[in-house]
Amino acid sequence: MVNFFIIVVCLFVGFLFRRFKLATRDSYKIVNNWIIYIGLPAIALLYIPKIDWNLGYLFTALLPFFIFGLSYLFFQIIQYRMRFSSRTLTTLIIVSGLSNTSFVGFPLIISFFGSEQLKVGVVSDQATFFVLSSFAVLLATNTRTSKLDSSHKWRLILKRIVTFPPFLAAMIALVFQDILQHAHFEAFFSSLAATVSPLALFSIGLQLHFQRIHKEVKAISISLFYKLLFAPAVALLIAFAMGWKGVFFQVSVFEMAMPSLVASGIVIQNFGLNSKLANTIIGLSILLGLILSFLWHSVIITLL
Repeated sequence: MVNFFIIVVCLFVGFLFRRFKLATRDSYKIVNNWIIYIGLPAIALLYIPKIDWNLGYLFTALLPFFIFGLSYLFFQIIQYRMRFSSRTLTTLIIVSGLSNTSFVGFPLIISFFGSEQLKVGVVSDQATFFVLSSFAVLLATNTRTSKLDSSHKWRLILKRIVTFPPFLAAMIALVFQDILQHAHFEAFFSSLAATVSPLALFSIGLQLHFQRIHKEVKAISISLFYKLLFAPAVALLIAFAMGWKGVFFQVSVFEMAMPSLVASGIVIQNFGLNSKLANTIIGLSILLGLILSFLWHSVIITLL
């Protein structure tokens, strides 16, 4: 409960900084740089060497791919009735199909399952990032008015993957896992990793705004329904039907109940999609996702 209280306080403090203009408009980018270049790599270097790899992690890694693919199918079906513009349709697929597995997911994993389960969250987060950098970027480039040529498109995707600091840290952790389990390294990376949760939530608080709720109620409602209710329910049903039980599978499914990925808004903005709609959905999904996390935790631990 203390960890959840910290989550709410950090989020609210960030919102107050924005509301009373104690931070500049782009201050969150500085905070995000620390998280992306220092905090998340430290988590990868701390927890990946501790992972006892087994086939169960295949489920964890494949879930983000499945949820994104399901988002594509879900909104294509919805499109027959709603008739969204191509920009809005792609925006909804991306922002609804990717979970906030690190910025929100890591603090909530610590709160509900304990920090030792972050190793499951790290694998889920790496898979989520890969989906964002490949399939989401590919979908965005195919939708924008001035499409990139094929070679440029694949170079962009490859560059995003191989230059992402947490991904590089994960590769280092896999290669040097025996060395990194030394007590001195563990203490060092633990201190850096501890900065991620409060700073990530503070950053999210700085970015919260709800500009277009009244203008696009239907699109926002459908996106929130898919992200916070339908997608995690499907992930839970798969694990339940397969008879996969225990904290490992609980955390894997719980990560799919997280709100929309903040970084998806960056891709949406960069490729000229509906960024205002995306940011509104992201902000609302974070607030509602925090509330629903109690419900999902209870349901998941009951069934799995």
